[in-house]
Amino acid sequence: MRYESYLGYIEKLGGNGWLQVKLDDGFIWPLPEFLKVQVTKSGEREFFEILEGRLMGKKASVKKKGWSFSDWDGSYFESDIRRGFPHKAAAQMKFYLKSEKLEITGLGEYHAETKPTNPPPVGLHDIEIPYEPHSLGATYTGQAKYAKTWFRVGHTGDRFLHCGDISEGCITVKDIDKWDEIYLYLIVARKGFESVGTVEIIDQ
Repeated sequence: MRYESYLGYIEKLGGNGWLQVKLDDGFIWPLPEFLKVQVTKSGEREFFEILEGRLMGKKASVKKKGWSFSDWDGSYFESDIRRGFPHKAAAQMKFYLKSEKLEITGLGEYHAETKPTNPPPVGLHDIEIPYEPHSLGATYTGQAKYAKTWFRVGHTGDRFLHCGDISEGCITVKDIDKWDEIYLYLIVARKGFESVGTVEIIDQ
């Protein structure tokens, strides 16, 4: 049994990992799976406050998906009371500019590139919780289910960690068929309320 108000997170969604919700200002906006929320009211629609990510502090609602034998409450949210949060420790990554290699601690090494004339700055950077799907990733969804989910490098600007064949200054993972395993690792990693972890850019 759930309390009317409870701390929870957006469940694993299937599909491309995004849930369309209605913000209090009327905008329809996608939120990523596993995002932490405070559910404040549950009926035909569920009302909640976003507790992390770029929209932290915003309030929103979503219509329940309906009851089924495999989903008795029809909710898009899981309660921490019942299962606990799936979030794990912050991801730690290193991107070697000249070697074109991305190392993810605890996961593996991947071929990654950037634009030589516009590389991301050397140093340590946060990697943000995703805040919207990117249409440019649609080209690769036949190879990677989550290709439209990009992780911003830092908290400003337009450099991202993503998969693909072309880079304009991002960290672009060329091993497209391995992007889903990277996504599944990062989407539950957490460093505070804004980030999934860090990446160190190394000029080697």
